[in-house]
Order: sequence, then C-alpha cells, then structure tokens
Amino acid sequence: MPAERPTEPMRARFDRIRAKTEEATEAPRATLRFGVYAVVGMVVGLVVAGIQWIALDVVLHELLEAPLWFQALAPGLGLAVTFVVLRGRTTPATSDDYVRVYHDGDDLRPRQLVPKLLGAVATLGGGGALGAEGPSVYAGASIGQRLGLRLTSVLGPRGHRALTSAGAAAGVAAIFQAPATGVLFALETPFQRDVARRALIPALIAAATSYLTFVSIFGVHSYLPVPRGEVRLRDEVFGAILLGLCAGITARGLAGLWGAAKGLSERVSPVVRLAAGAAVSGLTLVAARALIGTSFTLGPGVEMVAEIAVDPTIGLWVIVAAFALRALATSAALGAGGVGGVFIPLVVQGLLLGRLVESLFTDAAPGLYPVIGLAAVLGAGYRTPLAAVMFVAETTGQAQFVIPALVATAVSQAVMGEKSVASYQVTEREGMLERRLRLPVRNVVIDVPILHPDQLVTDVIDTYGDAPPAQALPVCDDRYRGLLMLRDMAMALFEIGPDATVGQAMHDVPAVRVDVPAVEAARIMGELDSAVIAVVDADDVAIGVVTALTMTGALDYDPDE
Repeated sequence: MPAERPTEPMRARFDRIRAKTEEATEAPRATLRFGVYAVVGMVVGLVVAGIQWIALDVVLHELLEAPLWFQALAPGLGLAVTFVVLRGRTTPATSDDYVRVYHDGDDLRPRQLVPKLLGAVATLGGGGALGAEGPSVYAGASIGQRLGLRLTSVLGPRGHRALTSAGAAAGVAAIFQAPATGVLFALETPFQRDVARRALIPALIAAATSYLTFVSIFGVHSYLPVPRGEVRLRDEVFGAILLGLCAGITARGLAGLWGAAKGLSERVSPVVRLAAGAAVSGLTLVAARALIGTSFTLGPGVEMVAEIAVDPTIGLWVIVAAFALRALATSAALGAGGVGGVFIPLVVQGLLLGRLVESLFTDAAPGLYPVIGLAAVLGAGYRTPLAAVMFVAETTGQAQFVIPALVATAVSQAVMGEKSVASYQVTEREGMLERRLRLPVRNVVIDVPILHPDQLVTDVIDTYGDAPPAQALPVCDDRYRGLLMLRDMAMALFEIGPDATVGQAMHDVPAVRVDVPAVEAARIMGELDSAVIAVVDADDVAIGVVTALTMTGALDYDPDE
C-alpha cells in the first residue's frame, strides 16, 4: 500500500495561493498606478494653466500697461485682498507647506486650496515680487495627495506621499515648461543633502503629462531667452568658482532677509505689515521706473530682469541698485503675507549677481555669467543644486552653460552651510526610528480602553481575559490617575482579594502630553524602565498609551519613502 502524501499545512497553502493571486493582479495594478500619475499631471497642468492665464497673462499684463501711479498702488491693494481672502482660512505658505507635509504626514486640506489660489492671483496679479511656482507647487501637491488618499486600493496605504511629490513636480514642470526641473525640484526640496527617491517614477510621469497639458494650451516658448555664445571652459572655470562664492554668500543673506520678513506675522500686527508692504512695494516701483524705465519690481519680473542683466549698456551701479530694489520688493511681499514662491526671486537675484561678477572679466560669452549666477543662487538658496542646473539647461536651451553652472552651484552649496529659504527642510533622509522620534506623541499613540479607579480588577480580567489591548491601561476619572499593569492585577488579587479595585492596583506613573515630541516620551520611559506610558490631552485626561512597539514603528513598519 503506497505511503500517504503528507498534507500541506493550511497556512502554507493559504500563503502560496495569496502569492499567486498578488502576482496575477500586480501587472494591471501597476498599469492603473501609471494612469493615476498621468491623471494627476493632466489635472495639475490645467490648474497651473489657469493660474498663469488669470494672474499673469490677464491681471498682471493689464497692470504693466497701467499708469505709474496705479502700478505703485497695485501691490498694496493686492496684498490687502490677499489678507482678506486668507484671514481665518489658511496661511500664505505654499512650497513650505509641501515640504512640511512631506515630513509630518499631515493633510493639505482641500478647503485651503481655493483661498491660496485666490490669494496668489491677488498677490501676483497685483505686482507682488514673488513667483507663480509657489501656488503651482501647492496646488499640485494638494491634488496629488487628495487623489492618493482616495485610491489606496491602487496605490497602497502610503502611495499618497509619492503622489504628493508627483503633484509638486507637475506644478513646477508646467509653470516653467521644464519637466526635468520639476522632478528634481520636488525630489530635492524636502532635504538639504538628500532626495525623496521613492517618488521618482510618479514624479516623472506626472511632470511629463503636466508639461504636455500646459504647452498644448499656451504653446512652447523659452522661459529664459538669453543670447547664444561660445563658452571657453578653461577661461570660465575661475569665474564660475568666484561666482559660486559670491552666490553662496548672497543666498545666505537672502535666506536670512526673507526668513525675517516671513516671521513678521508673529511679531507685527497685520495693519502695520500691510502698510509697510504697500509703501515699500510702491517706492521700489517708482525707483525702478526712475532708474531704468521699466517696472521690473512688479510680479515675477524674470523677462525684464533678464533683459537688464544681458544689456551691456547698463552700468554697474544701476545693476547694484536693481539687485537691492528687487530684494526689498520681495521682502515687502513676504512680510505682508503675499502668496507666492521664492524660486523666481532667487533666479532674479542670481541673474543680477551674475552680471555684477561678469564686469570683472573681459570677452565673456553673452549671458553666461547671469545664467550661472541664477543657477548658483537658486541651488544654494533652496538647496536644490540638480534642479538649479537643470533649470538652466531646460529654460535657456544651451547645454554649454551646464558645466560652469555645475561648478558655481557646487561652490555655492558649500558656502551656504545649513541655511535655506525653505522653512521645513531636514538635512538628510532619516531612518524610520529617527523619523518617528521626531514626530509629536499624537502620531505614535494607540487608542486603548480607559479604566476607572472604582472598577473591580476581576471585571477587567473578565472583559479582556489574557489578551488585553496593551501591557498597561490608563486609569482616569476627571483626570489621569495612573497605569494598571498586567502584573499589578495578580498582585492585587493575591493581597486584597476579589474586591480589589483598579485604583488600588494601579501604579502612579507619570504621563506625557499629546503634543510633546515622541523622543521625550522615550526618555521618560527609559527613566521609568517601562515599556508603556500614558498619553494625556491639555485637560490631563487620558487618551491612550505609547508602547515600545508603537514608538519604534514595529507595529506599522514601512520602508523609507
């Protein structure tokens, strides 16, 4: 009689069947994911096209044709409208919000998108000296995150983070007609010395489709037209190094100046900020018209400043004055709460700085030093060297500028140190444990039953048996009282008997507030030699516990994204 074939364990059979099922469904799911990335790009491209058309092609264009007195008043009026639109609804932050949510996992709430976009139209259309890439990044990140949260069955539970970066990349790709720049900017911006590598494929597809959507509406044109010239690399390397040193120092100064301007919202009343912003914006505009005869302090101003930077008939001191006026105009818009980005302000300052350094050299290639100046200042200011150099390549269409731009940008990065114009950047990608310990306790707390001091220990045992939801449960009446440990219940029954209450059995263990950093909870747990600690709200009422497993992320481990 043949020997019986051993029966395959039920769990092994289940795992084998599930693996085959997942393998069969992965290909169509991957196709769906690519479709989602493309949809994000198309939607973002349409939204950015709307921002471009309304704020810049219609409102700002009409402003630039208006009389001088109206141009001088318009930035203040635009900033006042922005304040009214945003008040009580959201903040002026755009690109900073993208970096913040990338790290803390918070939501970009849909109800905040429309006020920010209206604020951007008012700020940029009114002549605020900021860039349209800020609202474009915010709109893209918001759309990407929202769609990702709705399609977790296709993208996975963490797919919305990659889609957030993809949306940001699509926003930059469209507004500058530079898809590779958009990808690199979205991946580099969250970190000073690292990249968000897991979002690469979604960002590539979203940026490409966003670019195609945008140019199908507006056509293809060079964002930064500069004269063509031959670059003699051996002659220009020294100049690139010198320009990199100057750009790093300049970017550090601008980061401090603009950071202080944004910080005025915490120290100065809105009325004073708006009045000062309107006055400075108007005065810089009048000075610009008197200096050169153009309104280069209004709006993004890239094309006007590029013409100034490559015009050999404009004197050195005029370039110095133009540099100062643009820096002040941008500071005024930021200080008054304008909605816009500082990518383009960095580009503008870099163009003018490059022209200043160019005056030290003879026979320089036309437009070379302004272009590598913009790459060095932009790369150092935002800590995005690859995006800055790619911006040069894509927007000028002149590959010969890339090598000196790389040299200047590398030097400016070293000079920049740890500073940045982005508020929420971190130095480099952290490990899972480091990242979790930096979060507030609310992000690692688990919801468990809250016990009352008068409950009987035997009732707790009857309710949860030998499988309680945590190693310890918080005890609370009108406020937090202590922790009931598993071992405490047996000891209380032994010493007191079946009438032992939770209040008699619990330990008086300190709790942590929900808003403290998780690392502080870990420190207290270490001091108490406890694997569990209670978490309380502002009213000292227990809301849950933190355990060693939730602290380290062992319960919901996810590789770095």
